[in-house]
This record gives sequence, C-alpha cells and structure tokens, in this order.
Amino acid sequence: MEVIESSATVVEAEAGDWLQATVSEAVKLTPDTLLLRLRSATGEPLPPHEPGAHVALACGEGVIRHYSLTGARRHPGLYELGIKRAANSLGGSRWVFDHVAVGSQLRISRPRNHFPLVAEAAQLVFLSGGIGATPIISMLYELQAKGIRARLVHMCRSREDLGFESWLSELANFHDVHLHFDAEAGLFDLQAELGRAHADAHVYCCGPTGMMDAVRQHGEAAGRAERFHFEYFAAPQVQRDDAEDGEFTVVQGSTGRRIAVSKTKTMLAALRDAGIAMKSECEYGVCGWCAVGVKDGVPAHFDSYLTAAEKEGNKLVLPCVSRCASASITLDI
Repeated sequence: MEVIESSATVVEAEAGDWLQATVSEAVKLTPDTLLLRLRSATGEPLPPHEPGAHVALACGEGVIRHYSLTGARRHPGLYELGIKRAANSLGGSRWVFDHVAVGSQLRISRPRNHFPLVAEAAQLVFLSGGIGATPIISMLYELQAKGIRARLVHMCRSREDLGFESWLSELANFHDVHLHFDAEAGLFDLQAELGRAHADAHVYCCGPTGMMDAVRQHGEAAGRAERFHFEYFAAPQVQRDDAEDGEFTVVQGSTGRRIAVSKTKTMLAALRDAGIAMKSECEYGVCGWCAVGVKDGVPAHFDSYLTAAEKEGNKLVLPCVSRCASASITLDI
C-alpha cells in the first residue's frame, strides 16, 4: 500500500538511514496489485520492523514514495511490499510496475511506524479496503502469534479485486475475518459494524479516503477518537476556510525571530526557507511527524492527525498543512 508521500526534495533520510535491497520475488496478486519481496543487497537480514510500519522507496530519479510492510513475522529478514498501480500515478506505482522485476536493485529507507498496534486492547476491530489490507495483515499475524483474536472486515469491489487472498484465508483460521464485495452486496454498513463494537475497542482502519473519513467521524461523534487509528494513502478531505488561507507571521519561540508566511507557502516551507530545521514525512497532515507546540496565537487546523479535543486545545499544530487564524503564531521551536 502506498502511504501518503512527501515531495522528494523534502523527504530526505538522515545519513545511514537508506538501505540497498534486491527484489527476490515479484508476484502479480491482481492485474493492478503487485507483491514485492525484498532482501538485503548485502546478504545480511533487513532490520526488523513492527506491524504497521512502512518504508520509503526511491522510484527513479527524484521521486520517493512510502509503502506499508506486510510480512513482519512470515518472512523475518525480508520485506514485503504490496503496491497497487494508481490510475493517476505520477511516478510511484507506475514506475514500480514499469521498471521493477526480480533482481532489481532498490533504495529503501529503514522502517518507520506511524500506525502502531495496541495489542493489549480489550477488543480489536480492523477495517480495511482494497490495498489497505497491507499494514493490517502484519498486525493480525502478530496478534495470532500472541494468541489474541481480532475482528477484520476487508472490503473490495469484487472477488477479482481481492489481493492477498491466501494471507486472508490463512488468518481466517484464527481470527474473525469477514470479506465483503461491493459488487455482490453493495456498500458495507460501517456504522452498524462500529455500533456493534465494544466501547473499549480499538479500531484500526486503512483504505479509501471516504471510508476512513466515515470511520473517523464515528469515533469523534462517540467521544472515542483516541481509540481509532488510521493509515491514509490518499490525502484526506479537510474543509478549509478561505479567510484562514491568508498571510501571517510565525515567531520562533526560542529566539523571537519573525518569519512571514505567504498565501502560497506552507508554514513548514517558510520555516525551512528561513533556515530552520524541521522534521516531516507525509506533509499531508496525517502522520503527526512534524507536530510542534504552540506558545501563542490561534492555529487554523487543517490536519487529520490531531483529535478534535487537541485541536480545540490549540497546544499543537502541524505546520505542513495548518495555518493561522490570528495575525501571528509563536511556535515552540
């Protein structure tokens, strides 16, 4: 699955963070879904990773994309990537399908995880759509190894679109797995499924943006947003107020330095242009990697990472997408 990606000029791994990998297997799971199994080009095992993790993949010259890892326990020392060819791909999945085969040498990052598993939850419910099964499969294998049973609802358009069928069939021998095909039964009733879940359940969701937004809204309406976990692979729809897209000033809290942010530039870009080092990854407001503290001023939140309560508290802001509802904002940087 392709996780939300940043521009290649911004997603630069630190020294020593990149690895050389060789494609040992490339299997078409469906006409537009490819499984890549990678091994280290040096012969050493690739670094271990937790369920839900992803890696950055250099897709040709100047293009970097992020893909979820599927097989944490099934193939230790190897990485499995599930990649769906996007119809509007600008070089990520299209490049993989056109250029990658067994024996290809790839440049990947060490794993990162913005979608960690809380295995000690009273009940675990997983909702996945299409290629969104990829990070969830690794979580279910981890839970099976620990003897913890979970509920999975996996949705896709038709049986012909079902990738990872053997993985899901194997997991169904232990977990409560329900496969739903829109072509046969119409859209799945997410609200009914969530309504049946225990109040203390943790819900993990990965799939199309509309599906994930509906699940997120349910969690917030129920006052349980902190128990809902998401991995986006397309930019979520966030309502914006044109009045909050104007110019403003960012004040560096540690020095008092003032940096102007124009209408056409993000807060993150303005800070970097001013020579201030800022970490980031997705740059779509979903991973939380760039979050910084707010010392003064009122943020205009346009992210999908902070909970409704956190946004109301105005103590954090994601400068990759959020702006300012006041004339200036002072950040804890």
